[in-house]
Amino acid sequence: MKKSFRKLGLIGAGLWAMTEEKIDELVKDLVEKGDINREEGKKLVLDMLDESKKQKLDLEKKISDKLQDAISKADVLTRKDVRELEARINTLEEEVRKMKNKERMFFK
Repeated sequence: MKKSFRKLGLIGAGLWAMTEEKIDELVKDLVEKGDINREEGKKLVLDMLDESKKQKLDLEKKISDKLQDAISKADVLTRKDVRELEARINTLEEEVRKMKNKERMFFK
């Protein structure tokens, strides 16, 4: 029984890495040993899957935040920055064309 509860403790630390199949296997083992009944097992599977999803989302958010922080500190252009610069260049090129057209009309 202590071993089963130890497994549950370890799961809390790394639940995000567990597959649904592994969770089912662990809960089935707990039910077979009599540590929990089937209804508790079903609830435990659902709770563990829900917690796993939450941990994955949390991990993804933390990684994304760290990457964004590293990019901003590294002074690297993002795609958004490049798109904004391209738009500004296009605007400036259009203004230059307009000025050249006016100049041609004026100096004809």
